[in-house]
Amino acid sequence: MVDFREVFNGLPSATALVRSHSRGASTVVAVNPAFVRLTGRPETAIVGADLAMVLPGVKTRQVSSGQDPPRERGQAWFIDATGRRTPVSYEIAHEPAADDLMIVQVREIDASAQNDSAVRASEKLLEDVADNVGALIYLKRADGRYLFANRHYEELLRQPRGVIVGKTDADLWPKDIADVYAANDRAVFAVGHPMEFEEPIPIEDGWGMWLSLKFPIFDGDGAVYGVGGISTDISARARAQAAIREARDEAERANRAKDEFLSRMSHELRTPLNSILGFGQLLQLEDLPPSAGADVDHIVKAGRHLLALINEVLDISRVESGTQALAIERQCVCDSIGEAYEMVRPLAADRGVELVMDLHDSLERYVMADRQRLTQVMLNLLVNAVKYNRPDGVVTVTTEMEDEGHLSILVTDTGVGIAREDLERVFLPFERVGGPDVETEGTGLGLAVARSLVSAMGGGIGIKRSLPGRGTEFFVRLPLSSAPDLEEVAARKLGRGTGQRDTDLTGRTILYMEDNLANLELVRRILDRNGAPHLITATHGQLGLQLAAAHRPDLILLDLHLPDLDGSEVLTRLRADERTRPIPVVVLSADATTARRKQLLASGAVDYVTKPIAVEGLLEAVHRSISVGGRR
Repeated sequence: MVDFREVFNGLPSATALVRSHSRGASTVVAVNPAFVRLTGRPETAIVGADLAMVLPGVKTRQVSSGQDPPRERGQAWFIDATGRRTPVSYEIAHEPAADDLMIVQVREIDASAQNDSAVRASEKLLEDVADNVGALIYLKRADGRYLFANRHYEELLRQPRGVIVGKTDADLWPKDIADVYAANDRAVFAVGHPMEFEEPIPIEDGWGMWLSLKFPIFDGDGAVYGVGGISTDISARARAQAAIREARDEAERANRAKDEFLSRMSHELRTPLNSILGFGQLLQLEDLPPSAGADVDHIVKAGRHLLALINEVLDISRVESGTQALAIERQCVCDSIGEAYEMVRPLAADRGVELVMDLHDSLERYVMADRQRLTQVMLNLLVNAVKYNRPDGVVTVTTEMEDEGHLSILVTDTGVGIAREDLERVFLPFERVGGPDVETEGTGLGLAVARSLVSAMGGGIGIKRSLPGRGTEFFVRLPLSSAPDLEEVAARKLGRGTGQRDTDLTGRTILYMEDNLANLELVRRILDRNGAPHLITATHGQLGLQLAAAHRPDLILLDLHLPDLDGSEVLTRLRADERTRPIPVVVLSADATTARRKQLLASGAVDYVTKPIAVEGLLEAVHRSISVGGRR
């Protein structure tokens, strides 16, 4: 069994065991030899004395049961037998097992010796623990010189730690990389608490990225004298994210190219179609021989089929690329169903199909939808239900509440039905199913357009059931909404809207370059209440430029007064780099002069918000700028 007294007496630091009393007094219970040597007084003169008499200037506080045991630090002095005052620093630890006991450790104030000793002890501890960790672990002085580097750091630089220690990042890394590391170290040193950074790695076969947790190192008096760090290689993750962004960008470029092609082809095709259909209809008005009249009818019919095909291809393209303008508002579901029903009645009568509509469950029910597009979807479903029906068949339109938040429109027919293996194919462009004996007109795009439109309106469309020879039941599922109040209806009619923003910040990435931590926290909280986007921060312009190129955020918020670069220079570099040129930049600055505002807007900023920040003004600028920039 370990003898506590032996361990206590063997401690190299001057240590006393002290008992605190309810009236604030503290009595020395025991001292070790190092304490006796430091005070220059015999043990019998110390034990039993009040701590404040032995150590003038010491301050202690009472600890109540249940509190976390605190550590108290400070400075005091000893007065030896000759009256000489010796300044010392002390640390008091309250024993968690006994509320009234304290352990007091004292040492003479000699900052350089104390720090060097602490560093040597830390180096030994880190060597024993950190050498088997896969991350970089390191300590630096305030001047940036390394105090410690673990074995992983040695292997990365291919230099022994004896060579690394004493050098700065400027001695070990390329200048642009070293400047980033040093700037982040200074930021941690300045704020006095841990911070997380993504830092670049220079490697031979491309680029890499560290995720670095940097933290301040305190001396015995609570002063920051250095910075420590743990850096983990996240290059694979960063490259994967970059590959995803590149694939997304490539897909969007392809979409834009497709849209441009379709737009051009639409124009080129519609021009001759205008003549074909126009003159064909004029010929239909002439008194032609029966055979010639039939030929003209075929020409007009084929032209209209081609025009419908062009329109539906463009509809799919616009919806999938996000360029289809949808006015999603509260809509009475019966309105769109009724409009489509009336338009299909002549076709149903011509084919001997009965239309039945039962909307009792949806009277005065409102959904969130674009009225025109919902009518288009319902028209498509009803036309298909009639065309693929049997003579004397029936098409039924009903509605049902699926849950508290959604309403389904059901279109049921008594037609040919769809085989199980074909249920999903019916929603694919240009796919037409139903068997070789089914001959119906159409482009094969109607249901593909319907699915795209319903999805864009936040709903779903599908087949609830289908049996070959016994018919099919389609459903359109849309989010419910409360009925609009009179004020909202009036505001919409007057063109004022409801004041709601169209852009949701959820899933967005925003980079904020700002060296003032209070401003960073303010903006973070404002954004967290409006969709909580992923916020990346940079306290220096150079780091912000690197993060912008690496992350390609949806928006950049830029302060003008950064420690290393002026905000206008940062903006110029962002606009000069093809990787960051498309990213919208909103300037946040206390400089409210008209000249400065005009200068930054002319240089490429999309908006300029002055400080003190008005919450609504900032949010409007963010939403407006992201809406302009779009998802890239």
